[in-house]
Amino acid sequence: MHITNLEMTQAIVEIFSAFACLMFLVIIMMNRPKRKSMQLICCMFGVVAVLFAAEGCAYIFRGNTDTLSVIMTRVTNFLVFLSNIVLAEMFVAYVSLLLRENEAKPSIVHRRVAQICAAASTAILVLNLFTKWMYSFDAENYYHRGNLWYIYTAINIFCIFVGVYEGVRYRAALGRAVLYSIISYGFIPILAILCQSFLQGFSITNLGVLLSLILVLASYLLDWSKSEYEENEVVEKERKIFQLFTMLILMVIVMSISILSCVLSIKKMSTDSSESDSRIVAHVVSEAVEKALLRPITVSETMANDQGLRDLLKESGEVSAESVEERMAQYMNSIKEGMNYKMAFALSEKAQAYYTYNGISKYVDFSPDSHDVWYTEFVEYIEENDRRYKLNVDTDEDNGKTLSVFVNMRIDDENGNILGACGVGVEMDELQEILEYYEKEYNIKIDLVDADGLAQIDSDRERIESAYLESKYLTGLGPGGEEFSYENLEHSSRLTRYMETLDWYLVVEDLSPEKLSVFRITLPSLFAFFGGLVVMALTFAVISIREQRALNALEARRKASLTDELTGLYNRRAYEEDCAKIQREGMLSKYCIIMMDVNGLKFANDNFGHAAGDELIIGSANCMMTTFGGHGRVYRVGGDEFVALIKANREKLDESIVTFAHVTQNWKGTLVKELTISVGAAVCEEHPEMTFDQVKELADKLMYEDKDEYYRRTGKTRRK
Repeated sequence: MHITNLEMTQAIVEIFSAFACLMFLVIIMMNRPKRKSMQLICCMFGVVAVLFAAEGCAYIFRGNTDTLSVIMTRVTNFLVFLSNIVLAEMFVAYVSLLLRENEAKPSIVHRRVAQICAAASTAILVLNLFTKWMYSFDAENYYHRGNLWYIYTAINIFCIFVGVYEGVRYRAALGRAVLYSIISYGFIPILAILCQSFLQGFSITNLGVLLSLILVLASYLLDWSKSEYEENEVVEKERKIFQLFTMLILMVIVMSISILSCVLSIKKMSTDSSESDSRIVAHVVSEAVEKALLRPITVSETMANDQGLRDLLKESGEVSAESVEERMAQYMNSIKEGMNYKMAFALSEKAQAYYTYNGISKYVDFSPDSHDVWYTEFVEYIEENDRRYKLNVDTDEDNGKTLSVFVNMRIDDENGNILGACGVGVEMDELQEILEYYEKEYNIKIDLVDADGLAQIDSDRERIESAYLESKYLTGLGPGGEEFSYENLEHSSRLTRYMETLDWYLVVEDLSPEKLSVFRITLPSLFAFFGGLVVMALTFAVISIREQRALNALEARRKASLTDELTGLYNRRAYEEDCAKIQREGMLSKYCIIMMDVNGLKFANDNFGHAAGDELIIGSANCMMTTFGGHGRVYRVGGDEFVALIKANREKLDESIVTFAHVTQNWKGTLVKELTISVGAAVCEEHPEMTFDQVKELADKLMYEDKDEYYRRTGKTRRK
């Protein structure tokens, strides 16, 4: 699959961002938000996750023309545009919901305008499936914009600004941070689009959308309050443990997938890059070597076409070799000095004389086992391969036996008959310097080998004409075949190129084939990834802390709403809720109802002041809690009226009432010395035929009978 390094990097960023959005979504949902605006933010994170995932896939598959890639690019691009439409409409819906939750009354017109914009954008997107007026794909499966794209984009931007306008118009109902986040949601993507115009090939528009949404979430958390719900301590603990494990599992999954995809992508890019780089290096080295040898080849060809040299070679064969020795020496010396070569030579096939700038250097022995077998091989080679020259590595016996590369050029007479050979020699040191430079520069090993794989030029002199490259690496290369072959070795890679000019093979072994260091490239990504995890963990912590604070505040408000301020007992509201709950759950038979009324409260208030009355009420509450608090709940339902709902049978109830009488008799106050309380109690299971209200009436009746008995017994009136 064809994909550039930039496209792969973009795809990794997009997919990682998709996972980040899913993490935010899961973190928020694990805290079970009740407000619809917060739930809508969750949905927006889900849509943004789809947007990023689709965009990442689009980068992976574009530029490839197979059927799967063509289908995927079209599907993913459609999802990208559809996600943008949904996000714009959801943003307006979020602003409207937020305003209503803050008791503002935004106009329904804004929602209708947003819905019309969404419908118009969707119509353009669907129309493009048949017309290609909005965007299209070329023959290479690359995306191109059409004129309707600008209209589509303008509609979506207008839709977003409808939400911004709505937030600004009703800003009095919003906190400052929330208002600023709404405004930023309209402007950050616009800035991202402007930046995009200067950064071709790398998409940052979606990142602007994600940043805006994160700011919306962050500002929301500053003012977030939970809706009312109850959760016992065990369930709360289990939920927290579940959240923790879910977070850990999600982090491990996201980290593993991200790192694995990143490493595999870089490995793939590294391999592709290695082969690509090796080809480039091979071209560079080839040009350098050919440049070093092309000049002597040209000089040798010029010599072979020189009529004067031809005449001298013909004369040497017809008269004698010595007759032309001096003139040959002068000619070769002119080549040597004029062209700056240490060796220039000519060989007369007929006279078997080898001429240099010193005259006749030697007479050549053409026998197969002689040192001069090179000439016989040269003649066979040029006849078999229809070439005029051949390179040969040998020692220069006229220059201290220095190792040189000789260009052996064929010389013909007017009739095309071979007269011999001529050429110049290039010292091996010059060529080795070229190889050593590139080997050091690119951390590679370079060899030039002949058709048999025998090393001809190498930076290591010991390898020259002694080291062999396996013939399998040369198979398929050469005239009429491939120019390059590439193999991955155990700890390196090898590229072989056929050099037609020299009829040799250039072998480049890359000693560090992974030009892209996985560790070096992934390390910043890992830091960014763990940084993202830290941000997510902090988000989770912030949400959890805000949740706990909201729960604490809610519990405090709830407790205050259900608690009597003076006594600390439950109040009438709590009593009514508990009664309704008991009836709803069908638990009536397990309860006893105890109605209580303080005697002499008015007398205490009138004669000793309200402080005395309060002391009497508080003392009564303490006595009730001491006696009944361990078996149920005690409520203050009026000024001096109390109720206890306890789980007990008749025997246990009677024991409790006796204990209560003993506790009240022993109570002593500062302003009031005596405490008496009238009591009426009923056991629900003893009256299965009665409703709950009827049982309460029975207990109330028994309490008043006890009060009448108290006044009769003491001779007091209700005012004393």
